Amino acid sequence: MKLLFLTQVLDLQHGVLGFVVRWVAEFAKHTDSVRVVALEVGDTTGLPDNVDWIEIGREGRFGRYFKYKSALNKSLGRDGYDAVLAHMVPRYALVAAGPAKRHGARLYMWYTHKGVDARLIKAVPKTLKTFSASEESLRVEGNNRVITGHGIDTDHFDLDAPDFTNPLRILSVGRLTPAKDPLCVLRGIRHLLDQGHEIALDWVGGGLTKSDEGFSGEVRREITKLELTDHVTLHGEVPYAAVDQLFQAADFLVNASHTGSVDKVVLEAMAARRPAISCNDSFPVIFDALPESTGQSQAFFFPAGDAVALAARLSALIERGPMQLTQIGKHLRELVVKEHGVEALCERLIRDMEPGS
Repeated sequence: MKLLFLTQVLDLQHGVLGFVVRWVAEFAKHTDSVRVVALEVGDTTGLPDNVDWIEIGREGRFGRYFKYKSALNKSLGRDGYDAVLAHMVPRYALVAAGPAKRHGARLYMWYTHKGVDARLIKAVPKTLKTFSASEESLRVEGNNRVITGHGIDTDHFDLDAPDFTNPLRILSVGRLTPAKDPLCVLRGIRHLLDQGHEIALDWVGGGLTKSDEGFSGEVRREITKLELTDHVTLHGEVPYAAVDQLFQAADFLVNASHTGSVDKVVLEAMAARRPAISCNDSFPVIFDALPESTGQSQAFFFPAGDAVALAARLSALIERGPMQLTQIGKHLRELVVKEHGVEALCERLIRDMEPGS
């Protein structure tokens, strides 16, 4: 198989999409060659010799479109790429549908988000298969929908367990947007401090849009209002290659995201042996796969926007003490390695994209 992979960014240093480099490297183990078509290309360290790329650039809407079509036709025609995987952006699948059909290539898509728009609805039927991490991550019906689990680089997040000593450090990762609900996390931290816990919060992620910038000001005002200046650090965007260092410093992860799909940062924390709590309704079924001694899913789940419940879940975990928390972290990592490792995911995707599969 020669795989053409369509994505936004190929850059190990990118704060959100840095993991794509590892995915491509894994795809390359199971294919003759992989070509990446991306708007941006940066640090490609670790990619093998059977990987190349075409950088489209972000300048000029019409010029970008024609460059994209040219890259597709060159790859699928002259260069003989026979399978196309569009990553996360339904528009990529729609643009590729015509060239793929014309050159006899198989078209697939990976999509994990609760959002459904006209492009997604139109794109799914044009693919042979659309892959997603969970049922909640692809809310479009179709016989070609394939649920695979996530692909976490468990080697990158293979960290020693924390010692769970005061002050305990809480990590949250995500853009400063209402959908990630940092205000709920801040209010939860305030409740924990009021209960006498020694707590600090590290928030990783900044804003990308003008509206994000406005909301980040609201976040900073809330930090001041709740008298959390000495307890909260806003790190802004951190390269994917370096984010494991912040996991290393953390004792717990809190995920208050309202996205409704499996948020991989929770799985990354689990892979790093860090107990994680989330309000994401995709996670109870994942947590229920843990050994009974670890606790039921409700121990790691709180209702979206409920800062009191968030604080209560964290307080209950803290009360278990370092020995139990270390054992919980061990079980969390074992679950992710078994069910959501990047090696198993990429091997499955390649197998599911083989002719006749």
